[in-house]
Amino acid sequence: MRAANVASPAADALTNVPHHEVTPMALFLLLLIVAIVLGIIGVVAKGLFYLLVIGVVVLVADLVLLGLRLGRRRRRLPR
Repeated sequence: MRAANVASPAADALTNVPHHEVTPMALFLLLLIVAIVLGIIGVVAKGLFYLLVIGVVVLVADLVLLGLRLGRRRRRLPR
């Protein structure tokens, strides 16, 4: 005899999440982590200063994207 497949509400909630969609917060955190890792490697590893520069560029791009996202979120009230 086989037991019936009874899914829990938590499992149903997980199956309804689209796996291909990247949330803006996840993208922000991913870029932030990449910038930090590149910066640390660029400082620690001898001769890899360019990684520090790339990490700073990624960090600046990440902050610009965050600023654009927050700027778009503000809604102006009609007068």
